Amino acid sequence: MSYNRLAQYIHLISNTTASTPLDIWTPSTNNIKPQLADQIAGGYFKNFGHTGQEFEASVEVYYKWLQNQIDYIDGASLILNKYLEGDLLSGKGRAYGAEFFIKRNTGVVNGWISYTLAKTERQVNGINNDNWYPTRFDKRHTLTSVLLFDPPHAKRWNFSATFTFATGTPGTFPTNRFEYEGIVVPQNYGNTRNNYRIPAYHRLDLAATLQGRKRPGKRKEDNWVFSVYNAYARKNAFSVYFQPNTDNPRITEAIRYSVFATIIPSVTYNFKF
Repeated sequence: MSYNRLAQYIHLISNTTASTPLDIWTPSTNNIKPQLADQIAGGYFKNFGHTGQEFEASVEVYYKWLQNQIDYIDGASLILNKYLEGDLLSGKGRAYGAEFFIKRNTGVVNGWISYTLAKTERQVNGINNDNWYPTRFDKRHTLTSVLLFDPPHAKRWNFSATFTFATGTPGTFPTNRFEYEGIVVPQNYGNTRNNYRIPAYHRLDLAATLQGRKRPGKRKEDNWVFSVYNAYARKNAFSVYFQPNTDNPRITEAIRYSVFATIIPSVTYNFKF
């Protein structure tokens, strides 16, 4: 069981779903109070198996209360805004969930699986009609699986596979639009914050490691790593933006913007002495 309280005196002001060089950091002031978080957590851990150490497993639950959470008003201008504090509001937040983990430590085939079920929300008067809404960090499901294979007849080789899955992060998308003097204007009817999510993220990475030959008196240890990132070329969405259809401007399209949306092979040589 554990309890902790955290205070944060510098604040990230951003309206993007990922960190960028244009992110703004601001210290606490007379108008921006330090953010506070109180968290309680409880967990159960156990080793088991034939040797008593073959497997290890754990489950942990947590609940976090947050105060003075910073968010921005609808239509806020965050870049080069000398009156930035006038576009900010503060409220409360909560985060809670459960984490599950199991690992096999021995054997030709071993590895581990972790799964997190979580929810993160905020309530700020003046945003989302004063109702609770998911934060941009909210990911309901996160799964990571690692498989390791050590062939008994190929002692210098070992292989690994890593699969990752995560629920898409929330974003504020328009729900309808109207036309004014020939200009199409998107609109978020109801002023709901983070009303949609980008598509789920998942990826498979593969790797093979060749250990260097061990010779008497040789002090250097080395290996070659041959890996493939994003093995099935998943086009994960970094962000989603909207634009008129080129053939029919009256139709609005949602465009998925992806980064590293292809297979990336690599070769690495490691050594130490």
